[in-house]
Amino acid sequence: MSEAESSPSPTERKTDPKAFLSIIRPQNCIIGGLTVIAGIAMAFYQAVGVWAAIGPIVPLFLYGYVTYFFVAAGGNIVNDIYDIEVDRINRPHRALPSGRMTVRQAWAYVAILSILGVVFSWIPGRPVSAVLVIVFEIIGYVYAAKVKTLGLAGNLMVAFSFAFGSLYGSVIFAEVAGLPWSNAIIIPVWLYFLTAFLILQARETIKGAEDVKGDALRNVRTIARVYGYKAAAIVAAVLNFIGVFSYLLIWIWGYASINLWPLMLLGAVVVGGAGVAPLLGPEKPKMLLIGSTLDKLGALIGLIAFVVIPLYGMLF
Repeated sequence: MSEAESSPSPTERKTDPKAFLSIIRPQNCIIGGLTVIAGIAMAFYQAVGVWAAIGPIVPLFLYGYVTYFFVAAGGNIVNDIYDIEVDRINRPHRALPSGRMTVRQAWAYVAILSILGVVFSWIPGRPVSAVLVIVFEIIGYVYAAKVKTLGLAGNLMVAFSFAFGSLYGSVIFAEVAGLPWSNAIIIPVWLYFLTAFLILQARETIKGAEDVKGDALRNVRTIARVYGYKAAAIVAAVLNFIGVFSYLLIWIWGYASINLWPLMLLGAVVVGGAGVAPLLGPEKPKMLLIGSTLDKLGALIGLIAFVVIPLYGMLF
């Protein structure tokens, strides 16, 4: 009997408990949850600006973070369910294409995580937050099923999903604090949202160039597939450079202390590098990987900066 005949097929393999962790992309959920904390912290700083008064909203940090984690985790699973055939080519090691988890188990997992997300969004009595989460879950699942194949629209949804955490944090703070809805989302939060959205949209554009072969299976109309690698590199560069400008405006308009200039400079240099790398080799996997990695690192630096900015302002 040949090795191929003796090897179990994906459907015959036993379920791997570790698959339940890997399929939710815990690292992305952990990092993404910080966007909610950043939104809450910045909104609190602009409204109160006193470190001693932060105690009453500490539970809000916890509930907001956990809510994002569960919602993002469920969304990641839905994405993998609809991407199973593409992932057999692009990422065969993932839980579903490798057979370490069944599609039925994945859907049950999604249901549990979605319910937990709504429950934690409601605590302690925040109906607006709960409604936002339900709407966001529905949009996320529709994206995975239908919108993702549209390419650019799908990429926009992915970028929005991550950046939305800052807006959500600002809104739930306004709900708990009883602030006017007209002032629920303040200018620095909008600036961070725009920065994160543009950088992540650039990364999704680069990833589209990396995944051209697999995306052909579902006819995903990414910029790279429709207009070519060079066009994708140019679009990603423009998005990154506008993102850098939006990031710098946080300091230029006085929402961040100039004493935090190392974070300002580091973020700008890293994201600028992400914009340049794909231009140096639009069809070279190494250049695309460098650009994608730098964008991810730049988003993380920006997120750290946005958490540090209000804390620094309240302490110093």
